[in-house]
Amino acid sequence: MAMSTAAMPVSPSSITQEFEFATLEQAAEWFAVLRSGAVSDAEREQWHAWLDLRAEHRLAWQRVEAISNGLALPKAAPEAATAALSAAILQRRRSLKMLSLFAVTGLVGWGISSNKAVQTAVADLNADYRSAVGEIRTLTLADGSEIWLNTNSSLDQDYDARIRRVTLRKGEVLIATHPDSQSPARPFIVYSAEGSLRALGTRFNVRQLDGKTRLSVFEGRVEVAPVDAPETRKIIESGQQVDFNRSAVMAVVVADPAQQAWSQGLLVADNMPLGNFIEELARYRSGYLACDPAVADLRVVGGFPLNQPDQALAMLEASLPVKVHQTLPWWVTVRAGE
Repeated sequence: MAMSTAAMPVSPSSITQEFEFATLEQAAEWFAVLRSGAVSDAEREQWHAWLDLRAEHRLAWQRVEAISNGLALPKAAPEAATAALSAAILQRRRSLKMLSLFAVTGLVGWGISSNKAVQTAVADLNADYRSAVGEIRTLTLADGSEIWLNTNSSLDQDYDARIRRVTLRKGEVLIATHPDSQSPARPFIVYSAEGSLRALGTRFNVRQLDGKTRLSVFEGRVEVAPVDAPETRKIIESGQQVDFNRSAVMAVVVADPAQQAWSQGLLVADNMPLGNFIEELARYRSGYLACDPAVADLRVVGGFPLNQPDQALAMLEASLPVKVHQTLPWWVTVRAGE
């Protein structure tokens, strides 16, 4: 099964900016060949030649290996050295082993606790409530407030005599607050990595992104306070959405009510770019799911089942000029139809 390693003339992927879409596809194809159990010596030589052709090929290969092992690699610039990425993978593997030891013994050294990424992973593992990839959980808190926990998310709940506290550790949560039975009423506050969100009789969505938090308010109001600049706090009204980081609140935009549909197991698209649609759907499916930049601007309309992402992909094939390619069970890409 000989394979060409010629670079395809496409733009960088809209899903992952580290490598060209074609390079990742080639790496996945080689991975499938080498794991097939029937690889020839000639194919191994071709694979080595492909690896040696460009440093980016080795980086892409390591990315595919990491995904196959269920590891999330840190972002790497295309010019980054292969040795640096290899060191990052090794460090992550060591961290995972140490986390396993922590889970068994309850002991953790200063070296681990001082690492922010590991601290986050430990907090996620020990969270009060967690959801798996593709799982959407519905919870009722002690005060009657309702919570929908989105895919691959986690949070802690901590109520005391003065405050109702919820801490989003990872992912996304939709909250419908309930009036407090105590008098005086305790404030309901959600904490993210970037700050606090004080509910003022609300239904709102909080999503933890990379370096920022996104708030969408559907009923009532929410007061946002960045952790490093609480004086910049701002009240977000019903129908508004805002991103904020640790030091600033960004521009307020209109919140799309359809964003709540995930709590009902639906991904609702209203003229959504296909690239954005695939990026959202990928959150509900283990492994790698991406879109060829050549078709990323196609528009998607309709409601798609989040608990059956493969069915959602089949619906795309039926409504758009695209084809779903499954190189490996956990490596799926959407390309132009043939």
